[in-house]
Amino acid sequence: MNNTQESTLSMSLGTLNYFDKNAAIASLLPGVEPLITKFRVNVNAILVLREQQEIDISGISGNKKFLRADLAAKAFDISRKTEVYASLSNNLILEKEVHFAETSLTSATDSKLESRSLIIYERANSNIDDLMPYGVTEDDLIALQNAIDLFHASVPAPRTRTTEKKQITNQLVMLFQENAKILEKIDLLVELVRLKQSLFYSGYKDSRKIILTGTGSLALIAIATDAATGEVIKGVKFTFVHQNENGEKVKNETPLVKVTAQKGKLNIKNLAEGPYITIVEKVGFKKQELLVNKAAGDRIKLDVKLEKI
Repeated sequence: MNNTQESTLSMSLGTLNYFDKNAAIASLLPGVEPLITKFRVNVNAILVLREQQEIDISGISGNKKFLRADLAAKAFDISRKTEVYASLSNNLILEKEVHFAETSLTSATDSKLESRSLIIYERANSNIDDLMPYGVTEDDLIALQNAIDLFHASVPAPRTRTTEKKQITNQLVMLFQENAKILEKIDLLVELVRLKQSLFYSGYKDSRKIILTGTGSLALIAIATDAATGEVIKGVKFTFVHQNENGEKVKNETPLVKVTAQKGKLNIKNLAEGPYITIVEKVGFKKQELLVNKAAGDRIKLDVKLEKI
């Protein structure tokens, strides 16, 4: 949720608590009980949606990254061993079919990595008896098949999660809008006891105040530290690639590139809404790829721990 929604939720919880503590006086207001009941139902729904929204999407992306690296490693190992067998057996067709440079697997698109891994699996499986002396076993092929299946299942996960988060965002907007209308009706009813129940009236008005806990104009704050020592790292490059709903780069939009300063931090004042593939890199450290989702009014905080190569 954004800062305004968080502040509005805090006000809503305070208002419900005020009505609970003053139930006797509140019951004097005609037709207020069903309004409060509906308001409470909406607030509870907002709390549930907020919890779902806070699920870290980078965890899904990180899992896919791990599965991708695992698949590429297994596929290349079997490809290399099968190519050696084919070369020594003068099987030029097989040698050509399973010849893949390591980078052609590690840097391939998701679909190409999967299709190339399947080719390697199928050719090795067809020659499994001859490949055993070269270090390719049936267990190795089972492991490769499992890696292909797991990676295939993980491919749509980040995109699906992004879509789910967008749906949650839309539901939150609707719930807050509905509760705003309910409060407008309750405001009118409370006016009926403005003179006779002045303390109740003033207390209600106080509970209805929305205290904005804004975080300023910054859209994103990031800090990079050494995973082993905890020391901040300057000169770390962050590249933010805006994605559309289909998980593709937004056309005609140049990726945003920022570099951490002396204290290992960087700030971004303005960042359009939506998901971003965020590439974090620094010479001497392992490159990381994160999926960051920017919602309206949110300030994103990234704490990236880099591992040395």
